[in-house]
Amino acid sequence: MDRRRFLALAGAAAGAGIAAPAYAASYPCYDSGVPEEMHGKLAELAPYGITALAFTPSGGWVIVTKDGRYFARGIPDACFAELGSLVKAGRQITCVAFPPEGGDRWVITTDKGVSARGLPEECRQRIDAYYDAGQQVVCVAFPPAGGDRWVVLASNGFYARGVDDECYQMMRNLTQGGRRITHVAFPKAKGWVVVAQDTYFARGIPDACFSRMGTLYNGGWQTHSLAFSPSGGWALSTRGKMPSLPADKVRKVENSVGGGTIWQRMNAYKTPGVAVAVVTGNKIAWSTGYGWLEAGSGAAAHPETAFQAASISKAVATVGVLRLLQTRKIALDADVRPLLGWTLGRRSCLTSNAVPTIDRLLTHRAGVIGRGSTSPAGVCSGFDAGGGGFAGYGPSAAVPTLLQVMNGEGNSPKIELTTAPGAEYHYSGAGFVLLQRMVEQQTGRPFAAYMADEVFAPLGMTSSSYALSPGFELAAGHTSTGAVIPGKRNRYPESAAAGLYTTVLDLCRLISYLNRAYTASGDIDGPLTRASVHTMLTKGPQPTMGRGVFLAGAGTDRFSYRHDGSNYGFRSLFEGFPKLGAGYAVLANGSDTALVTEIGAAIKKVYGWG
Repeated sequence: MDRRRFLALAGAAAGAGIAAPAYAASYPCYDSGVPEEMHGKLAELAPYGITALAFTPSGGWVIVTKDGRYFARGIPDACFAELGSLVKAGRQITCVAFPPEGGDRWVITTDKGVSARGLPEECRQRIDAYYDAGQQVVCVAFPPAGGDRWVVLASNGFYARGVDDECYQMMRNLTQGGRRITHVAFPKAKGWVVVAQDTYFARGIPDACFSRMGTLYNGGWQTHSLAFSPSGGWALSTRGKMPSLPADKVRKVENSVGGGTIWQRMNAYKTPGVAVAVVTGNKIAWSTGYGWLEAGSGAAAHPETAFQAASISKAVATVGVLRLLQTRKIALDADVRPLLGWTLGRRSCLTSNAVPTIDRLLTHRAGVIGRGSTSPAGVCSGFDAGGGGFAGYGPSAAVPTLLQVMNGEGNSPKIELTTAPGAEYHYSGAGFVLLQRMVEQQTGRPFAAYMADEVFAPLGMTSSSYALSPGFELAAGHTSTGAVIPGKRNRYPESAAAGLYTTVLDLCRLISYLNRAYTASGDIDGPLTRASVHTMLTKGPQPTMGRGVFLAGAGTDRFSYRHDGSNYGFRSLFEGFPKLGAGYAVLANGSDTALVTEIGAAIKKVYGWG
């Protein structure tokens, strides 16, 4: 079954937790393939508001209502006795569940505590921790594989161990929009259901069950209890209407990407995985993952997943360059050539004596070989349109040193001056290679190590690296057909231009920092002074750019800085709005730029930033 989703009807009335109704029809319930006695008891007890509904691995079952009525068949004797004692003591039962190993293993959660036998140790510890923190546990669920696999849902949080990664992804995503996960259930063969207050996601459950969940939701009812029998049957019930909740902007974004849902657009663009994060009030408001780290894998994409950021590398590297200028007292308009420890050549047809300054390099106006100034070789005008980027090196290719790249001994032309510095704009990855070389020469350190210490550590960007192959979880790149690229990721020794690995969370930490530093009255903690941040985010030699970033909306509240990226198998986009204290980052492991552009447009539309 494909992932499918139902939204609450607009204007659904609040009603969770209302008193027991007078008529059976007030609280709908549905079932299929369950014992006839259970079918009858479900209909009999539903009017009183079912709070717990469960099957044992051997086919026993139990139903408990809000007012303490209960009925069970074939459950462990100790569980049945404890259930009776808890009800007699006035406890409200919130969940009964049975680990798939069977036997005398069970858990009963209540409004005031838990009784259990035979649970995985950490599962029991997590349950106790929630109660110790003053929260009620509302659901405990066990995947059919058994062992140390479980989900614990509390009144304001959840914890999972060993569940399907996409199921976990969906639980996280739903909570990002201010919703609570209220129920999780696993069929005995495969699949899962995640229920939130006004929506749900499902994978691999019986079609009839999914249809009846839709019947409830289309009628404004919330699914409160859902259980699957070991023989393939199922039963579900409600005890009230869906609550009236504030608009969920995460769901709005998901459902307004390019005229469809984010999943539909990912499918259209053959992109297996996407991560998104949004900043409001200069804090990360929400972050989500969609799809997979790698096509055909069981590992889902999460906000903590590192993707190749491609040309966003240039924007982040700019922070490091400005940090160097700031600490070493190097002028922004200094000639870069004496700082390289290498001779920057020029084409013989170039007669200008203008200087390739650091500022011009940061704004793609230094005359360095780039897009529209690369080929044919040996000319200084009449260029082809392409060039300016780097192809990277696949799994079987030897990766050249940075100096070899600069000398044209890799898979890209040698770096040289092809146009008069300052005269023309030619987007130039090679220009950022020179800046990378400058940093390494002036600090005596590899660029990756310099950025880790001087930029990433101060900003808490713990999953960002310019290393060729970082040690943290990495997404695989994909072609335009959705196939995994050879070696999963190309390698880019041209680190400052194209070699950054990062997460949407780390990019949004950078956005928050730049926003705050730009609008602050003085310096704040971080790698750059307020003056350096203003230099970065103020128009420079290229009218459309600050330094290392593109600018829009100057002089308005919607003033923004941004950069996108395109490596083999990866696409990226980030944008910050300093005066709004806002921004977003999108990372994708596919080959179509339109997808990240559509997601960015959806975010800006939902938040009114466009």
